[in-house]
Amino acid sequence: MPETNFEIWIDRQTKLIVLRRTEKGRYVALAVVLMASTENGWIDIGRFDTAHGIPHQDVLGARKDLLQKIWLDTISPREAFHLAISTFTKKHEHIRAQYFNN
Repeated sequence: MPETNFEIWIDRQTKLIVLRRTEKGRYVALAVVLMASTENGWIDIGRFDTAHGIPHQDVLGARKDLLQKIWLDTISPREAFHLAISTFTKKHEHIRAQYFNN
């Protein structure tokens, strides 16, 4: 099972931590974590993963932690992986503001 782990820097205060495991070219597990730099260090402010066996997005908030779990059971893990990177890259400023306001 090949595993790939890497970072994608969006800007100086925002990055993605990317974890992906494949079997024979098929995505079997993933985690794409949106990280924000704060005065106390790096924190995760959003996540797409397959922790429950189904791709989903965790919408997080500073005060309430998990605000919403959006199940992505109609798309493949590969599609969820690319959706995660695209969503976080395009909407990181909005997600950051939402995180700190909740």
